[in-house]
Amino acid sequence: MTSHPDPLAPLRPLGAVLNPDLVQATYRVITPLAAALDPATTAARYDIAYGPHPRNRLDLYRPAGGEPVETVVLFVHGGGFAGGDKGGEGKPFFANIGQWAASEGFAAVAMTYRLLPDARWPSGAQDVAAAIAHISENAETLFGTSPRIVLAGQSAGAINVADYLAGRAGPVHDAVAGAVLMSGLYDFTRHDRRTFEDAYFGENPAEFAAHSTLAALASCPLPLMFTVAELDPPHFQRQAAHLVEIWMAENGAWPHMHYMPGHNHISPAPLIGSAVDTLGPVIARFVREVVAET
Repeated sequence: MTSHPDPLAPLRPLGAVLNPDLVQATYRVITPLAAALDPATTAARYDIAYGPHPRNRLDLYRPAGGEPVETVVLFVHGGGFAGGDKGGEGKPFFANIGQWAASEGFAAVAMTYRLLPDARWPSGAQDVAAAIAHISENAETLFGTSPRIVLAGQSAGAINVADYLAGRAGPVHDAVAGAVLMSGLYDFTRHDRRTFEDAYFGENPAEFAAHSTLAALASCPLPLMFTVAELDPPHFQRQAAHLVEIWMAENGAWPHMHYMPGHNHISPAPLIGSAVDTLGPVIARFVREVVAET
């Protein structure tokens, strides 16, 4: 029997130190594997303004044909509060999430948000709130109905989603049914700050507890799913362990935690919908379950 090489194998030699070299090398590996947008199955609209800042923009993807869509996945990219983007027309990322969502019968919205130096905690949560408000207020025009929204954030995007769920931008909107948090940071009392984190949150240790969302997530009434990658940097791995610890103490059970062998910090979200995707089916099942419950 002919053996097939693991397409993620080139990620392992890159290690787990999150730096520009790892990011660039990861994209060289995963870009040829990405799911391409198919206009025959997926309708797209780009750069919809949801607020006054130039980065308050959305890309919207839905199944072609114009039928009403009952479920929306709102994706919040990572980038250390200083970089990252939703993509846009002709960009593979994160149109791949739009293509995946349409294939599952969902709509997807990929959003950008304010970055440093314009960003300052909790502006990420505020931008998530503004995007949700725009989606909900324009739901009939955008989706032909009033859909349920499942949030999905990666890295800094997961922190923004966690801050939103913790009420840092006001009450959680009634349309939000649940959230997926990928490789996030949730407890800043047990975390060595990076320079970009100081720039976003501030450097005062007395405020680290106020910046943490772990307790709020453990008591969140909405269904939550978390992911951690095998090759995530150690401080992200420790955050996943802290999450399990606090969640177990609060709820008497493990959180919905999905472990991704062979992936690093960058690779999971861009590979959703691809031929090597193992995360997309898990998220799709979670989305259907939480929407059915609400």
